[in-house]
Amino acid sequence: MAACNKQAGDKKGEDRKKFMSGCLKGQGTAAGPAPSAAQKAQQDKMADCNKQANLKNMKGEQRKSFMSSCLKG
Repeated sequence: MAACNKQAGDKKGEDRKKFMSGCLKGQGTAAGPAPSAAQKAQQDKMADCNKQANLKNMKGEQRKSFMSSCLKG
C-alpha cells in the first residue's frame, strides 16, 4: 500500500483510484515494477484466508481473530 501510495504521487480523483486499484492488484505500472514473489505469495495467502472467512460467514471480532491466525500460518 505504501509503495503504491508513493508511486501515485499527485494523482487525484478517478485517475488515482484506477491507479491504486491496479497497483494493489499487483499489476505492473510505468511508475514501478510488478510485486516481488514474496509480495505475490502474501497477496495469495490473504485472498485465500479471505475466501475461507467469507465461506464461514464470519464478521467482526470472530473474522479478525480468524484472519490473524490464518495469515500467521
